[in-house]
Amino acid sequence: MIANNSIQNKIEFHHVGLVVESIETSCIHYATLFGKENISEVFKIESQLVNVCFVKIGHHSFLELVEPIGDDSQVAKLLKKRVTYYHVGYKVDDIVSKVNELEALDYKAMAYFDSKAFNGKRCIFLFSPEAHLIELIEK
Repeated sequence: MIANNSIQNKIEFHHVGLVVESIETSCIHYATLFGKENISEVFKIESQLVNVCFVKIGHHSFLELVEPIGDDSQVAKLLKKRVTYYHVGYKVDDIVSKVNELEALDYKAMAYFDSKAFNGKRCIFLFSPEAHLIELIEK
């Protein structure tokens, strides 16, 4: 049961983030499943120390493949622990007000960043009260 329907109605599912050792190797697999035409270019997100690309798996649904750049990347630590399901991404109209609403529901926000993967749009990661990681992407 959802406690606050206003939150659910204002966010739009975009992707599930998966940590991978190699985007190149993973893309071979996903091209077989979903077609090479459904795989985006690779983006380097320096602030997160990762390379990412998107695999279109539905009309508005994607997998985001997240490859660490070096051992200092936070996702490199996840990969070493064999944690590969990373986060769920949602698009929102007003990211600041959405973060405020979620913080009132005990979500813990990290720092905002501009993502090359989303044409420089502002993004932020938050931990839910259950310690699930979500990403908000401003539309």
